[in-house]
Amino acid sequence: MKRTLTFCVLLAGLGIGSVLVALSNHGTAQDPAAASKDAAANSTAPKAAPQGEQKMVRVQVFNREGKLVGPVDSPRVERTDDDWKLRLTAEQFAVLRSKGTERPFCGHLLDQKQAGVYTCAGCGLPLFTSDSKFHSGTGWPSFFQPIAPGNVAEKVDHSYGMERTEINCARCDGHLGHVFNDGPKPTGLRFCLNSASLVFTPSDKLSTLADAAAEAPAAEAKPAPARP
Repeated sequence: MKRTLTFCVLLAGLGIGSVLVALSNHGTAQDPAAASKDAAANSTAPKAAPQGEQKMVRVQVFNREGKLVGPVDSPRVERTDDDWKLRLTAEQFAVLRSKGTERPFCGHLLDQKQAGVYTCAGCGLPLFTSDSKFHSGTGWPSFFQPIAPGNVAEKVDHSYGMERTEINCARCDGHLGHVFNDGPKPTGLRFCLNSASLVFTPSDKLSTLADAAAEAPAAEAKPAPARP
């Protein structure tokens, strides 16, 4: 941990040209503070849906017993930038709503090895589990598969002259990172995440992640199918 923190401090002093070598592995290593300042002029946050037009997404969530259930219908989370800024830290807003990227080896969840679940820092949707986390050596938390296919959305990202696959929270559209085809078995994928986009919950506290969507009729809120 001391070595990681030392590297992080040294990296913070490097010029942007040195940091851009990480582009092909993740994002732009954009300073969260700068991203937050630019957010007002370049907002990508979805606006609140008109009253009576509630949008839904099909996802898997945790119930009161700490069990993953679904798929179930859950209301899509859509807020204004001002509302998000009240709910998120500056770093979280820069990543989730402005598509910023934290510096490699500096995220607080990079070395997290405890068993548990990683949820969206914006809306609490379960995204990844410790069972799929692996050491990629890239400097960002990496996973070989999401907790459920429908919980993580993908879209083509053509920024910075490259073509990458961006990954977002399926419920609030918060930017998480990117996915690459250089991961380990069984999927061969590397979901490269920003720590600021995630919240970690230990396995013995999963009941605290109980979601209102899990209270759907028993026919819908059935146990989630086992992952391969």
